[in-house]
Amino acid sequence: MKSPGIFIILAVAPLLTAALWMDRQQSYKPYQPPVLNTPAGSVPTSGREGRTPEVNPVKATRDSLEQGKILFIINCALCHGEVSSQPGSVGLKLDPRPPGLDQSRMQELSEVFIFRVITLGFGRMPPFKDKLSPRERWDIINFLHTRN
Repeated sequence: MKSPGIFIILAVAPLLTAALWMDRQQSYKPYQPPVLNTPAGSVPTSGREGRTPEVNPVKATRDSLEQGKILFIINCALCHGEVSSQPGSVGLKLDPRPPGLDQSRMQELSEVFIFRVITLGFGRMPPFKDKLSPRERWDIINFLHTRN
């Protein structure tokens, strides 16, 4: 009479060999391409997006710029970098890397567009509507538009 242990080993062997290559199969990991963006011209459906002002209601005062710089370093620099030529520590790990936020790039984009991106997120960038008040988001935008 044969031992039942041999039958168990023979039955389990294929499962054990599958585990050797299972971690190397193709799969999508978080924050790796392909990242799906919202289609251009799409309409929000949750009803929680709120209305965005047509112009920046916060003047670029010294206090606003200082607060914007602090908030940028805390919330944005980890991915986008403190200088646009070098992504932050998290941004170095992303592929593709997040864009640098130099002044010439910021001048190309309207303040309202940047506000919407910070508020609702874009691509891999998470929304900050629950993390930053509207005033804080405008302070960051003021800082981005005036920094060298």
